[in-house]
Amino acid sequence: MAKRKHQPSSKSVPASGSANKPNSKTAKAVPMEAKSSTGTAGLIIAALAFFLYAPSLRYGYVLDDQMMYVNNQYVQEGFAGIGKILSTESFAGFFGEQKNLLVGGRYRPLSIVTFAIEKGLFGQNAALSHFVNLLLYALLGWLTYRTLRRVFPPQEKGSWWFSLAGLATLLYVLHPIHSEAVANVKGRDEIMAALGAMGALYASWRYAQAGEMRWNIIAAVVFFLGLLSKENALTFIAVIPLAIYYFGSASKRHLLINTGTLALTGVLYVALRYAIVGQLLGGPETDPNPMNDPFVNLSSSNKYATIFLTLGWYLKLLVFPHPLTHDYYPYHVPVVGFDDWRASLGLALHVALAGVAIWGLWKKNVPTFAAAFYLITLSIVSNLPFTVGAFMNERFVFLPSLGFSLFCAWLIVAFLPKKLGLSAGQSYPLGLGLIAVLSLGYALKTFTRLPDWKDETTLNEAAYKISTGSARAKLFHAVAIFRNEYAQLPTNELKKAKLNEMIPMVAEATRILPEYKAAWGFMAGLAGERYKIDLQLQPMLDVFAQAAVYDPNSQSIHDFMKYVKPSSGAVPQAIADFAYQVGYVHFAQQKRDMEHARQYLQYGVGTEGVDPRIEKALKNLR
Repeated sequence: MAKRKHQPSSKSVPASGSANKPNSKTAKAVPMEAKSSTGTAGLIIAALAFFLYAPSLRYGYVLDDQMMYVNNQYVQEGFAGIGKILSTESFAGFFGEQKNLLVGGRYRPLSIVTFAIEKGLFGQNAALSHFVNLLLYALLGWLTYRTLRRVFPPQEKGSWWFSLAGLATLLYVLHPIHSEAVANVKGRDEIMAALGAMGALYASWRYAQAGEMRWNIIAAVVFFLGLLSKENALTFIAVIPLAIYYFGSASKRHLLINTGTLALTGVLYVALRYAIVGQLLGGPETDPNPMNDPFVNLSSSNKYATIFLTLGWYLKLLVFPHPLTHDYYPYHVPVVGFDDWRASLGLALHVALAGVAIWGLWKKNVPTFAAAFYLITLSIVSNLPFTVGAFMNERFVFLPSLGFSLFCAWLIVAFLPKKLGLSAGQSYPLGLGLIAVLSLGYALKTFTRLPDWKDETTLNEAAYKISTGSARAKLFHAVAIFRNEYAQLPTNELKKAKLNEMIPMVAEATRILPEYKAAWGFMAGLAGERYKIDLQLQPMLDVFAQAAVYDPNSQSIHDFMKYVKPSSGAVPQAIADFAYQVGYVHFAQQKRDMEHARQYLQYGVGTEGVDPRIEKALKNLR
């Protein structure tokens, strides 16, 4: 039998928020298992998490669901594709090869494996995919409550929602900033990584307090599964020992063994990742464009000022989650310097949080732990140690938001009661009001945000309204209109009117981000559609000349050039001029790109009467 000093801690969180070591003379143990209140509370939280997102059962696949599921050839192979998913970079199933479009590549196979299993058992079914997400989110709510209840045992009297564990978990599962991770099928990687991290904390706590090696092994296994879901779980190598150090009663030996086990598990994952992806933080093939690395063209000062602006935005969205969007691409998040008060405030707030977290190493209380938890789990997606491919995303704070929820719960169940002369966990009108306002407000915001995730059209429309500075939002809204409305229009007059609606959107995207290749390619396609209606050649060629500079391989350009070039005889002068200016002047003379120069010059070559300029240019290329 394990020694008494290694039994689960019996302390409660006092009103001051401090975490004292348990004393058998003064503390009364609160039974941790087999109590109806524990089981009921966990089920209530799980049910709330599930039914809050139940409307998403009617939604389809959006955003990266196409890359990770719908158009992922390994997923579409079902069980036969699982080996390929586990042995290749996570985008290889979509592209057919490793592209290294994002810094460090990606290796997050476990959630993709679940997609392949779904496909193998039931076929492609969006309702089922969303149902699995909801089940996993409900499980996360239940597990988070059970874990926090061990770390922060409740008072002997009082309701579960006035306990630190109960209220923190309630606020966590209700927070609207989770809507992206739960309503987007691809967001399953966030949920599964959080499950692995929280499962590792639960098992590690059991091992550290009781010394049963089976719990240490369980911690390593579930932690590894979390890492295979998403590398964000790596941060729990620091979070778990910190929680045990703050609030546990473990021996140094058990703490060191558990920390070493988790660290070794992390090293094993990193080694596996490196063996498969071939890189950790970069690589020669990484695509250097603002859509995959928004800091690529920024000075160091602008880069770090913009990062602290986004970190400040995260705090703002946690406190007041409105407005929400999935599109934080350039330049919905503006590029700023430290002369912008928002960047300076973000820096000051995070320096203060870091100070609080360091202070907590001596104080060992709930608010300092909440600060440390938030900063540690945010660090890996903060863009500070390395860039993550985007300015920010709401899903990036899926794990860190638990630290914020823990702090809010501490304010209500510990700090305010002390100020009001009440005991910790005691129900009081102000606390009830705060819980009601936060819970109902979060639930309402989540409920109103969810319909945006119904399909690509609703999501793009929402982003177009909110992400007003995003080039991507402009382009994607125009693309959605083209796909869902333009093709069904019965007359050329109506199509021309719709083109006049889309073209300014795409033009605005190119103004925001002049090197936006996808926008220029789509602009060329719209110019070709307009030519089919009005047969005005020169306006189309003018757009092609601009688009070719940024997207020389645009399929729209080449398809329409083949369409307008005569099959015999001399080519029109407008086409010859276009071929010479783009092919020779731009690609040959300015860019020294002879392959594209030759390709575009060929559009000016007819079966007779070749323009002398083009004939000479082609000779010069030989």
